[in-house]
Amino acid sequence: MKRQFRGAAFAAAPFLIGSTAHAQRAPYTSPRNAVVDAAGAKTVEVDAAAGILRVEGKPGLRQVQVTGTARASSQQLLNEIKLIAERRGDLVFIKADMPENNGWRDDDWQVGLDLVIQVPQGINADISDGSGDTKIFNVGSLEARDGSGDFSVDGAAGSVRITDGSGNLKVENVGGDVTVNDGSGDIDVRSVSGSFVVESDGSGGIYATDVRGSVIVEHDGSGSIDVNKVGKDFRVESKGSGSIDYSEVTGRVDIPERHRDRRDRTGR
Repeated sequence: MKRQFRGAAFAAAPFLIGSTAHAQRAPYTSPRNAVVDAAGAKTVEVDAAAGILRVEGKPGLRQVQVTGTARASSQQLLNEIKLIAERRGDLVFIKADMPENNGWRDDDWQVGLDLVIQVPQGINADISDGSGDTKIFNVGSLEARDGSGDFSVDGAAGSVRITDGSGNLKVENVGGDVTVNDGSGDIDVRSVSGSFVVESDGSGGIYATDVRGSVIVEHDGSGSIDVNKVGKDFRVESKGSGSIDYSEVTGRVDIPERHRDRRDRTGR
């Protein structure tokens, strides 16, 4: 799994937020579909832009099947929206290739590409998304970078690492560790076999339930932290504003001193 951060998705996010909302109402639409052989592939890499994204692992599937809808404010822009889908060694590469705004007025430049991508269940996934809601189901390990919009994961056999700009984040049913860097929006994590680590969170609540490993918050700006059913330790290293509540923590609890007078909900 690649560990690099792709800044392009975040740099484009402020502009794409508006583009996505308008693109969903754009009068010109057309399909963008593809099928790629996935036999022996280890990873699917998706480079999406503006639009809704859904990646779903399917048992027994030996192909990556892409069903897309391109949306634009003009026929000219619609014709420039391309779907790239190809095999690169043990990688399946999917990209939404979008036109650049070269002199278009913002109200005339509306583009988006909604994608539904079915992949072999348990394949590793590397996802970059600019804006729009994203849903991921039944993959292997997951590395994701998201600019804006809600982001959800339900089912990952391996570890999950997410860098998220804005929007709510929900992760559940993970077989490994979950690591998050988040700008704003709530983080809701549950049913994790490994540990849950928040390396940095700007604003929004952090909620964790049924984590068999440890729950560690390295830095949290603002918003409440509420955890329960933790198999190992619960630690908060740096906390701005907001409350900390916890219950059913098996291991050690270590939180900032000004929060230590708060008893957990079991009365300890």
